This record gives sequence, C-alpha cells and structure tokens, in this order.
Amino acid sequence: MKKYTLLLSLCITCIAAKAQLNQIHDNITYKALYFSQACKLIETTPGLLILDVRSPGEYADTSSSITLNIGHLKGARNLSIDSVEKHLSELEPYKNKPILLYCSHSQRSRVVSNFLGEKGFTQVYSLNGGMSLVNKSTDQEFPLKKKLYTTTTPYRLIESADAYRFIQNKNNLVIDIRPAAQFNGTDTTEANNIGRIRGAVNFPLTDLDAEVSKLSSNRSRAILICNLGGPDAVKAALKFTSAGFKNVNVLFEGLSTFIQNTPSVNQKLYFAVQPKYKVIGPKETITLVKHTPGLIVADVRARAEFENKDKLVYHNLGHITKALNFSPTELDTYLNGKPKTSPILVYGSNMPGQNGLTANEISKRLAQKGYTNVHLFYGGMYGMVWTVTNIEDCKDGWPILTDHKGLY
Repeated sequence: MKKYTLLLSLCITCIAAKAQLNQIHDNITYKALYFSQACKLIETTPGLLILDVRSPGEYADTSSSITLNIGHLKGARNLSIDSVEKHLSELEPYKNKPILLYCSHSQRSRVVSNFLGEKGFTQVYSLNGGMSLVNKSTDQEFPLKKKLYTTTTPYRLIESADAYRFIQNKNNLVIDIRPAAQFNGTDTTEANNIGRIRGAVNFPLTDLDAEVSKLSSNRSRAILICNLGGPDAVKAALKFTSAGFKNVNVLFEGLSTFIQNTPSVNQKLYFAVQPKYKVIGPKETITLVKHTPGLIVADVRARAEFENKDKLVYHNLGHITKALNFSPTELDTYLNGKPKTSPILVYGSNMPGQNGLTANEISKRLAQKGYTNVHLFYGGMYGMVWTVTNIEDCKDGWPILTDHKGLY
C-alpha cells in the first residue's frame, strides 16, 4: 500500500507541470477510451460508476487554481486521487463491474486506473483527455457533451469552433488582455508573438478595472476574453461578471490552442499581426510530415533530449521521424544552398534549445533569412505525444514518432 500512496502523491505534484506520461499502462491494467468509445459505454451500461479523481475544488469549480475549474460530468462521483486508497473498500462492489475514471488531462485518471487494475478490478476505463479535452471538443466530437457537461462558473469556456462563430458576429466584443507588446507582436519573447484575433481590442489586465467601468452601459453585450493561456483570462472574466456583465466567455486554453486548432490556410480569416512563419498544431504537423516531399524536419531541442538522455526523464519523449537535431549554426550549414522555398518544420519545447534559442526564435530567424515555407509546431514534443495518445482522429500520428517505445 505504501508504494501506491507514494505514487499517487508524486503524480499530484508532477501533473501540474505536465511532467508525467502515465499512458505506458494503457490497455494493460485498464482500457483507455476515446470519446466515441466512452459515450458508447455510458449509453449502454446501466449503473455505470463514473469517478472524477480530481480534487473536490476542481469538481465543484471552486479550486484556487482557477484554470482547473472546468466543469464536471453529471452523475460522476468525486473521489480525489489522494483518497482512493482510503475509500478502496467502498469500491469493492464494482470489482467486476465497469468503472469509468476521468480527471483534467487524463494523467491522474491513468494512475488511479492502473492502481485499481493492479488491485484486481477487472473493468476499469480511463477517459482520454479528461475534462480539458471535453472543453476543447465540439458536440460532434464528444456526442454526450450537452447531456453530461455541467459547470457552476459564472462565465462560459468556449472551444475553437464556437470561437469562430463568435468572432464572425460583429455585435460581439473580443477583448485581448495581454500586454500591449504581445498584442502588437513586438514582445521580446518570440513565443508570445503568434498574432491576435481580428477585430479584438486590447485591454491589458493591469488596466482592466477602468475599462470594465467604461463598458458598463453594455452589460448585455457578448464578450470573449482571451490571452495566450493561463489564469489571467479567468481573472478578467470574473471582473466582468462581478460588474454585472451577463454574457462573458473565455477562450479555453487561450490563443496558443486556438491558433494550433486553426489550419494555417484559414488563419488570416481570424488572426492579424502574425509572424512570417506559419504556426501550426499537431493535426497539421502530422499531415505535413506524412505528405510533404522533401520536408526538412528540424528538432532544435537540447541534444540530450533528442537522444533520450536528459537527466529529467520526462524530457525524453523520442522525436519526429526523419528529424535531425540542429543548433542554429548547424541548421544554417545544412540549409546552405537549398532553395528558400524549401519546406521546413521546426519544433522543440518551450524551453531554450541549443545555443539558448527556442523553436519560435529559430523560426523567426529562418524567416528573416528569406525562407518562405517555415512551419513552427507550437506544441512541441509533449503536445504531440499527448495529442496522438488522447485524440482519436490524431492516433494516425503514432507512425511519425521515433524512438519513443517504452517511454510512455
């Protein structure tokens, strides 16, 4: 028992940093379910026990970590990851009955599912992607969303498809709360310069109180609040709802997810002040790698990460097939003499790679040198691994990963 208590405690710490890739146990001690499979299970299993293994605050949308207040599934029982062992006897009647577990990103649910599987529970299922993916999904992608999703937040979290419709309605107001430099694409951190929503107004969070007061005559106007990602958008939403605004929306996971979900060919419809390189997400990256002849794939992470030798084991994720690991100087040498129109895919992590440059900075550098077909995979290797593991229509991305087997 002590072994599992320690494991559960460690997972709580690790998940906050997206550091634990627990899917190594998928379909061994439990079954990992895509949304379509989970919906079928729910609809065809009377008396199904659904366990939400997040904290009580997350379940009730009252967590002090406000970005984790993302609703829950109706009918689910809340049994937090750190209390499962204590309440194990209460689960005994379900030892040979189906149990569906979920959390925020499907890492804690995987830990608990494995724990139960090893304790002899025979029909344990973990919901891929958890509540974060529920919030990012359309009603078509998660068919039971309208029936099961519930929240007590005074604002609405909206996903990309809803955001497209919101933006197209000129009566709606999009408020970007980032600092002016990020809004204008001139921030000293290149990763912050990915563009802004067309027609958005910039009310930095630090100045927001005064702007809320100015807009007080339009309390019934629909508002969409966005930033790059993180808690500030929720903080802003709470300011508006506290001031009596009735239709307040938050772009779930911010512009960083929104731009990755928007195909690059459509981005100019919704984004302004974009970089001269293309910012793409996992789906477009998979298509690019599979179907682009002559693609140059530049992995700009530190060498140890590329070779799965980093001392922080959760950095060792393998790499994209056909990728070569470059420092900026090595990449310059490799590209010497190649056409400026050569297709190039750059990826790394959000941490500086070789010579202290991030993938964003290297992409900008290539564009400044005149390369016209540069694609930056904004999500990095962790984003790719999480996506192909949890999203059903991206599972065909597994073949583009190399040297990853047995790692996660």
